Amino acid sequence: MRWPTPASVPAHEVSKMKRLSLTLALSFAAPLAGAQQAMWGALHSDHSSTKTITVPDAPDATAKEQSFQDKRFGVSFLIPPGWELTRKDGQVSTFHQDARTAPRTAELRGVAMIDFNPFPHSTLSGAIFYYSVEPKTTDVECAAQATHLDPSGAGHKDVQTIGGVPFAHGHDEHGEICTEARDEVYTAFHNHACYRFDLAMNTFCSISSGAQEISDRQIHQIDERLAAILSTVTLKWEKAGANAVPVPEPPPSAAPSGAPKTTLPGVL
Repeated sequence: MRWPTPASVPAHEVSKMKRLSLTLALSFAAPLAGAQQAMWGALHSDHSSTKTITVPDAPDATAKEQSFQDKRFGVSFLIPPGWELTRKDGQVSTFHQDARTAPRTAELRGVAMIDFNPFPHSTLSGAIFYYSVEPKTTDVECAAQATHLDPSGAGHKDVQTIGGVPFAHGHDEHGEICTEARDEVYTAFHNHACYRFDLAMNTFCSISSGAQEISDRQIHQIDERLAAILSTVTLKWEKAGANAVPVPEPPPSAAPSGAPKTTLPGVL
């Protein structure tokens, strides 16, 4: 399903609205705080009223699995029912805001965003699977995208096999009042290009919203959904085929989901 968007809103605002609409979908909550109402109203062309968009808590019964193929770079994967699939940023996503270490030269090749909220009473506002490629780079630069996320060294770093190929893996998270974005980054170098997958999750701060702070269990379940997509990836130069990718574990230094969080200095 597509969430309705005012025709006058620029393309780069679409993702912001779609995430905000999840906040507005809390049917049990009290009216939103004035600042949130103002933000939503500002995105409407008539500026006259606050509108409520209802987001389902499960995939539509008619939703079907979708397949993605990138013939140029030889990457394929499957998207489960209830996810929106596109090849362009700005329609359902904001790639460089979610994937902060991806260089500007990286080409977004495919993106899928969950079209329902399995935890409608929580602060979850989006789950996005990104696939990108940076042509003409080096092995060291490619690995650094995943392993140099946190200058303090707190972000966990390991190697995971995807489609039979070893990928460097790292974790990034940031926010101001609370943790508002989490990203599991996987990179591998092949034929002078950096292949990258991002498992991104967005949340909002529960202050004045009436929402329940997303729990560690719920975060794990969203990670499970994203890792399930990653487990379908096949790479044409590797005959091993798809393999199960484990659900990422939170880094040892991760603060509780509702704890104050400050953007790390030096992280791009």
